[in-house]
Amino acid sequence: MPLIVVDPSRDADTTRGTVDERLVSGVDVVPTVLAALGLSAHAHRVEGRSLLAATRGAASDDWRTAVVSELDYAFRQARLVLGRQPGECRAWMVRTARWKYVHWQGLPPQLFDLEKDPDEFDDLGTDAGHDAIRTTMRGHLLDWFSQLKPRTTLDDATVAAKTNTAKAAGVFFGVW
Repeated sequence: MPLIVVDPSRDADTTRGTVDERLVSGVDVVPTVLAALGLSAHAHRVEGRSLLAATRGAASDDWRTAVVSELDYAFRQARLVLGRQPGECRAWMVRTARWKYVHWQGLPPQLFDLEKDPDEFDDLGTDAGHDAIRTTMRGHLLDWFSQLKPRTTLDDATVAAKTNTAKAAGVFFGVW
């Protein structure tokens, strides 16, 4: 789904009316707005990345090659139709320029070749000939999961400053 961004800065004049095929995500909106306002994105809290460099024509060699979305369908009728419990109703989708892979909790995966099948009619999720693609796409999901923000209350500098200080404060975890 396209994301339409209007950067009012004069720095973005060269990109006005252009299309950029790089993959972006809804989580990029908050860091983009914060950057436009000159505010910190609090890297320990905010997922995504600012799109200002892209709107201002800057090339990037390290742009993402995949985007992820999540689904919790516990409140939807599909849960009842499928006979699932509320805790069994999660899915994660990862998309690259060519492939779309959906990992359904407790159900078979889906895989679509967006070049050959842009309308997603031919599900290759259990096709043995696409095992390597599914493995690669699951790898993208694992990469994404491993980069989610684990702490929202402390930044990395605070964690570094407080590392190995528990005993000095009289707190002894796992000491026998």
